[in-house]
Amino acid sequence: MKTTTLFSIFSILSVSAIAQHSVSLKSGVTVKGYVTGIAAGVLSIDADGKMMSYKVDEIKTIDFTAAAATSASESGVMEQKFTSTDGLYVVKYKMKGRTVSKGCKIVIGTQDKGTVVVDVVIDKYGNVIKATPGAPGSSTTNDDYLFTKAQKFTQEIKFDNVPTAPLETKGTVTFTF
Repeated sequence: MKTTTLFSIFSILSVSAIAQHSVSLKSGVTVKGYVTGIAAGVLSIDADGKMMSYKVDEIKTIDFTAAAATSASESGVMEQKFTSTDGLYVVKYKMKGRTVSKGCKIVIGTQDKGTVVVDVVIDKYGNVIKATPGAPGSSTTNDDYLFTKAQKFTQEIKFDNVPTAPLETKGTVTFTF
């Protein structure tokens, strides 16, 4: 039963890795943030930049509702942290009033490090129509390579479809390699 429950939770997490979550503990405490993973029976959650861990046995429910994701989009800032085959990466999305419906998969194939800020323009359907790497805040050990990779990854991102949104919405995507 526990294995099935963990598998179900993990399956939901893999789909909702960038949505805001609400974790209710059996003790009555509720923690809001971004679930970053489950390993060895321990759930990890980033609550406003503070990493917290809870044993799965201590958890009563995990809420993955759209209402929680909406509150993240009001400020326009969402963050995704994940480990790829070649490292740990952080991607921050800043697109006021919009949420990410499909993130990108990152494999850079280099030991180069740094931060790349990409200026992004999306249409009302959530498609990235322009991605320009090298915005202020970018600092890398290999600008050309990481800028090219960041631009490619940004073009893979899909934001939510909002037919009533402006024809174009501007924002940024920040990659920390």
